[in-house]
Amino acid sequence: MKDLGEFLDINKTKGLPRTYKFNQFIRWFTLIFATLAIVYSIWLIFNKVDSDSSKFAQFVPFAIMFLALNSFLKNLFSLNKIKLTQEMISFQYLGKKSINIKWESLTKMALNEDKRKMIRLTYIANDVERSMEYTLNFPKPLEIANSIAEMAPQIEFDEFMASVVITDKEKKAFFEKNKK
Repeated sequence: MKDLGEFLDINKTKGLPRTYKFNQFIRWFTLIFATLAIVYSIWLIFNKVDSDSSKFAQFVPFAIMFLALNSFLKNLFSLNKIKLTQEMISFQYLGKKSINIKWESLTKMALNEDKRKMIRLTYIANDVERSMEYTLNFPKPLEIANSIAEMAPQIEFDEFMASVVITDKEKKAFFEKNKK
């Protein structure tokens, strides 16, 4: 816990509004490359593949198109940016509507241990409980989780998140230890 100090009062230290982004070069390069692969495989299907072509030559353009389309859709509809402001947290995507969650509406933060480890935020919107997940592969997940915990002190944590997020008790102990 030597580096605990960097996560204490993180929103005061780093300031708000603050934005965390997935690497934009990788995201756009993948989208452009996938688009070119789809166009190329369509061109192959209509110009190079005919009934005399081998089964392999007939199959390959469809396999390329499937893999490229899968990559394109994943990058288009996956989380692109997280923006923290004084009023809310905003999850922004390239291909779908942003999700804005007011700090006071957050109720729970938990680790979802599926194939891909995700952090699940549970919140109340229009008197309905909803949840939103973001992957731990997103840049600076520990910093984001501690920022959320600081801005929404009413939030409940599961066992894992309680061990990861810095609580008020740990903050007080850290400050008392470092005063001496």
